[in-house]
Amino acid sequence: MMRSVASDALTRMRTWLLPASFLAPALIVLIIINVVPLFYTITTSFQSYYLPRSYDRGFNGLENYTELIFDKRFWAALGRTAIFVTVSLAIEVALGFGIALMLIRQRWGLGALRGLILLPIIVTPIAVAFVWRLLFSPSLGLLNYLLGYVGLGPFEWIYSPNQALPALILVEVWQHTPELVLIIFTGLLTLPDDLTEAAMIDGANPWQVFMAIKLPLLKPILMVGIVFRVISLLKTFDVFYIVGRGGPGTSTETLALYVYATGFSFLRMGYASALAMVLFAIVLITTILIVRWGDVKLG
Repeated sequence: MMRSVASDALTRMRTWLLPASFLAPALIVLIIINVVPLFYTITTSFQSYYLPRSYDRGFNGLENYTELIFDKRFWAALGRTAIFVTVSLAIEVALGFGIALMLIRQRWGLGALRGLILLPIIVTPIAVAFVWRLLFSPSLGLLNYLLGYVGLGPFEWIYSPNQALPALILVEVWQHTPELVLIIFTGLLTLPDDLTEAAMIDGANPWQVFMAIKLPLLKPILMVGIVFRVISLLKTFDVFYIVGRGGPGTSTETLALYVYATGFSFLRMGYASALAMVLFAIVLITTILIVRWGDVKLG
């Protein structure tokens, strides 16, 4: 009897160890890449750590977090981040719905049209940033040249403190709207036709059908797309850094850029870690709120 129990236990252990042995390398890599830096950042955020004097590094409690409360540059960067995320997301959702509904009604050349619309996703963000930086040139840029034909401009774009942030929102919308188009278009394809046909028979117009039937059915899928877009928008760095570098002045400095500048320009690694943890908390809380509000199933 004891031998049978021991044999069963050994068999169960072998059954568990086999898949674990396959997963272990990937889990170890994930822990090294994600978990270890996270804990290092958390501990560093509670330290006074100025990189040129790393030998004088020491624990300073909540001093870094207290400092950011009175840091006007932090609050300005946070405000610009909120504007950038809100405006970009609103435009992307509106355009995503419009383009997806257009594609649903398209009867010819659908494959080529979808490929053209999804092209910005394929291009790497660094290449996008460099191309748009050339397009935004006030004297040699193609945008001012084309707008001149309709009597608009010339605009200073990223070289104006008032125009730089809208210009970068334009870049973000151009590159990432296709992601929501793809999500919404796929969701529209999965909607049952019988509900729409029944509503049309009962006299509902297309707008009523969309608001009362299609939009509620699309809500879970749409919220998944919004979650991923909000996370990406809050962390946006490459386009801002390459196109504007946070300028002119600090007119386009978002929280992600401020974290980078604090750590790698001012070399204040402790304070930069505290800023990074605040950004991490904002991303986490925003994601949780969206998931709960939209009743999103992520797993």
